Amino acid sequence: MTRITPITDKAQLPPERQHEWDAVLAERGRVRGPFAVMLQSPGLALGFLSTLRNTHDDSVVSPALHELAILAVAYEDDAPYQWSVHVSTARAAGLGDAAIDAARTGADASHLDDDERDVIELSRQLCRTNRVEQSLFDSLMARHGQHWLILIVGTIGLYRYVAAFNNAFDIDVIAGDDQLPPRR
Repeated sequence: MTRITPITDKAQLPPERQHEWDAVLAERGRVRGPFAVMLQSPGLALGFLSTLRNTHDDSVVSPALHELAILAVAYEDDAPYQWSVHVSTARAAGLGDAAIDAARTGADASHLDDDERDVIELSRQLCRTNRVEQSLFDSLMARHGQHWLILIVGTIGLYRYVAAFNNAFDIDVIAGDDQLPPRR
């Protein structure tokens, strides 16, 4: 159960802040998860939406790799809400079960294609050490270029932020048949 009262209805906000609800609803199609908590703090949800747009919209990172980075962070940061929301999105983006399973379990990813393997490894290195080994950095830069690398690192950082919100406030997992196994 979420530790603080989430904003689940526009009427919970004062009239001068209801545009924040409208913005989240217009962009995301619903208000739930970290947005329902962020709306407790004026302006926070709007700033977060802006950052989301920068990593999602018209990205040079494929939707499947974008979602794989989010899933890898969900595993590394033990973020079950994040997993429950993004696993179906990852599948819809064309991410295969082998990559999803490697992200879900922390298993060896060497059997995956180069991009899937390297996105998982990049996520793991950043989550575990806050650093990226030079060889991985150089490989990703050579294959994808600077803009791609900035966006995938931005996605990893952004979803570490999301995981902190979801975990600190104990945001309820979305029901479904594909959940992140507990690590606690």
